[in-house]
Amino acid sequence: MKLQETSIALFDQLIGVTSQLTPAEFARPLPLLLGSSVGKHLRHIIEFYDLALTAHQTGHLNYDRRVRQTALETTPKAAIDALHQMAVLMSLYETDRLLSLAASFSPDGSPDVLMSTTYFRELHYNIEHAVHHAAIIRIGLQQTFPDVLLPSHFGVSYATVQHENQLHNPRPVLLTHNHLDHVQLG
Repeated sequence: MKLQETSIALFDQLIGVTSQLTPAEFARPLPLLLGSSVGKHLRHIIEFYDLALTAHQTGHLNYDRRVRQTALETTPKAAIDALHQMAVLMSLYETDRLLSLAASFSPDGSPDVLMSTTYFRELHYNIEHAVHHAAIIRIGLQQTFPDVLLPSHFGVSYATVQHENQLHNPRPVLLTHNHLDHVQLG
């Protein structure tokens, strides 16, 4: 599955979950999430993806310089609309390209790291980042809104799903010459 298809599948999951919440539930600070809300985590995901999509056009990326769009964390419809719009753009940006990534680890926020990356590398990062935040959203929903229906692997990394599938459906391991390099035969 391509990075774009995987991202759009994540957007669809997030839309499905968000559409089950009222605006009050979506924006409610949850003590279990240290006062954060489902909406804040979804806003965070959307803003990171939005920056990566914009970088496909500009060639420059800085996740630290994002504008926090509060409507995305308080209004489920605004978040859903943004996810739909990003899905359209995602399907249009099929080529990889070099990007310049700036980041700051300084208290004053001035960029102190500048590195090369690619659009596809940043999509990979955003997929992992979105899954991580979906896991946090899942925890909050299961504890506070247990009636919300979640996809079975919502917030579970693709590598974990693959590992669990292999545990339940093991494939025979074929030994090749490379596996026997360290073995001395009599």
